[in-house]
Amino acid sequence: MSMLKTIAAGVAATVISFSAQAQEFTWNLANHYPANEFQSEAMQKFADTLRERTNGRLDITTHHGGALFANPVVLESTRNGLVEMGAELMTNLGRENPLWELDGIPFLVTSYDQAKILWDVTREPLTKELAKSGVRLLYAVPWPSQGFFFDREINSLADVKGLSMRAYNPSTTRLAELMGAVPTTVQITEMQQAFATGLISSFNTAPTSGVVYKSWEYTKYYYKTDAWLPKLMVFVREDVYQQLPDDIKEMVQQAALEAEAWGWEQSETKVTEAEKILADNGMTVTPPSDTLKAELAEVGKTMVDEWLQKAGAEGEAVVAEFRKRTGAN
Repeated sequence: MSMLKTIAAGVAATVISFSAQAQEFTWNLANHYPANEFQSEAMQKFADTLRERTNGRLDITTHHGGALFANPVVLESTRNGLVEMGAELMTNLGRENPLWELDGIPFLVTSYDQAKILWDVTREPLTKELAKSGVRLLYAVPWPSQGFFFDREINSLADVKGLSMRAYNPSTTRLAELMGAVPTTVQITEMQQAFATGLISSFNTAPTSGVVYKSWEYTKYYYKTDAWLPKLMVFVREDVYQQLPDDIKEMVQQAALEAEAWGWEQSETKVTEAEKILADNGMTVTPPSDTLKAELAEVGKTMVDEWLQKAGAEGEAVVAEFRKRTGAN
């Protein structure tokens, strides 16, 4: 009888173990951006990879184009249990902690290499910050780097003084002021009309957006500055992540690393491709002059200093480490 009980217990344990291994986990991922954006493609690759590697045990459905929630509320909706996963622009969270704003400060970084160093420095504190509200940061990828479009040649900030520059948030308003320009609110879809009527003479955005809105029809110069590289992060609720078996958790982490690497490569590639299209359509695509580059660096220092005043000790430590690793002043 004892032998039968032992065998029965062993069979039961095996059945329970098999059931746990065979259990399927279904997640939904809320994404504000269209499916054809490379960021959305990275999310889709992430989901498809995990579906394949887990033999369907983890099935993630990606909802693009704001089908579930708009960008500013995706994280809050994830926290509140309305969805398992989401994607959010980091700078949207500055109201919670100034550290989220760091990759949106102009001229702190001026290249993809520096942007990667900044991410290396900020990944741990931002991961901990997100974890406080029960959310796990999986990966982050920058949007294409930002540059400046002008309707005339610019060799120094003296050439910018008094020009109207498009501004769309407090950071770009302050940037325009420090550059000596007049910040002017214009919707990006109304850019061509704004230039035609003389409402603005310049704006900053990624060269990819310059291609989408055919900037060669109303501007002549694009100055490649890599002024900032705002990141989009993808995350999952910690409670649903912890329900996964250990082997699937490892697959999730590996797939996140792969999606991040692919996304960073695509971001930089998109910039190169877009700059070529701008040039092919008659625009002058060039880095800033030495004088303008130095003046923009000073603008960046001022904006970082202003940010440090509200960022506290944690912000100071992050910026100090970034400057140490990059050799920046």
